[in-house]
Amino acid sequence: MVRAWCLLLASGALWAQQYDPKQPLTRETVLLGRIQNVVSENLSHLPNFTCVETIERSQRTPSAKRYQLVDNVRLEVALVSGKELYAWPGASKFEEQDLRDMVGGAIGTGDFALHAKSIYLSGRAKFTYEGEEEIAGRKTHKFHYRVPMDGSGYLMRIEKAEGMVGYQGSVWNDAASLEMVRIEMTIDEIPPNIPLKEGHKTIEYAPVDIGGTRYVLPASMEMTLVTLNGGESRNRAVFTGCKQYTAESTLIFDEPPPDEKPKAAAVTVTLPEGLSVSMKLMKTLDLAKSAMGDPVVFEVSKDASKGGQVWLPKGAQVELRLDQVVCRDYPSGHCFAALAPGRFTYGNKEGAFRASLVQPDLTRTLEMMMRNVRPELRMLPVEMGQAAPGSEFVLVNGKRGRLSSGYGTTWRTLEARGEKQP
Repeated sequence: MVRAWCLLLASGALWAQQYDPKQPLTRETVLLGRIQNVVSENLSHLPNFTCVETIERSQRTPSAKRYQLVDNVRLEVALVSGKELYAWPGASKFEEQDLRDMVGGAIGTGDFALHAKSIYLSGRAKFTYEGEEEIAGRKTHKFHYRVPMDGSGYLMRIEKAEGMVGYQGSVWNDAASLEMVRIEMTIDEIPPNIPLKEGHKTIEYAPVDIGGTRYVLPASMEMTLVTLNGGESRNRAVFTGCKQYTAESTLIFDEPPPDEKPKAAAVTVTLPEGLSVSMKLMKTLDLAKSAMGDPVVFEVSKDASKGGQVWLPKGAQVELRLDQVVCRDYPSGHCFAALAPGRFTYGNKEGAFRASLVQPDLTRTLEMMMRNVRPELRMLPVEMGQAAPGSEFVLVNGKRGRLSSGYGTTWRTLEARGEKQP
């Protein structure tokens, strides 16, 4: 699995570092300086914000002509105090965790600000003007640039090998506003300890309104990494739903209605081991359009009792998370989803939900699907083994992979990890 990202080591050096006082100012030098000032102004005034990032990940073997879809990933990414933070959709907060710990396989970071800062503002890049070019009906200025490996600030990791890489490419800026339109990068200086032949990344930019102010942010990204044996991994990402992010609570001083009861404080409940829980999907789940990270919400369909006590009443909600979603047309059309442990809520009660899926029975479903398939083609269990520990699987025949609203399941809770029973 290939994991790559950019680490900005220093910033703040502007166009003056490329200016040679012994040489007369050229039109291209002045233009570059104006562009860098516009980019600097945009990046320095970015508020704390968050966007939804949806990534399509594909791979291609050396002998193949087409890419094979691996999966889709959906994340919330935030830029807070100049740092990129990540969380699963619907999470209560962002945390400074390594993206590699959340998402395995080929993944990259730095698209929001780090790459732009490193190219335009670090003073490491050497630019050459290449004239005007039209992109999607917009007249742009195009510059070629090169950032050498020595001090590039671009840290590449593949498995346990890591090192700084050098890269080159082009940038396009709007001819009128001088705002960023596109950045292209080609990784072409690679340390011998890193098993990578080359890498490519393209970031497309567009204006976005955040809090009533116009900013220029990435709209899409495509990254391709080519290994030494010729295999390729490709990520295509789009950024949507960008909005201002704040971690502070909003204080409301209005008096509540006199007949309104105060909201009860949340109480954490630890479910006992071996509790049988019947629950159904609250809305239709289309696995062919879903992505890793999407929440999946169930509703408890009848009281779950043990020892004479109702632990999860009918109507309680259980939210799990898609950890892996795969749809294939071999050995026959099918989709499967890995459901990671989640949380339950009812009233003012909440707690962790860790359970094994009893019905539908995965073993029986696999046996029926594989009964006419040659052993050498039975790759499905191998793919399932790539999901996060603790995940449970739902397997659906057919390429569409739809689970209708009301789809019934039965679960049995597992032992709580280090949690005391109430």
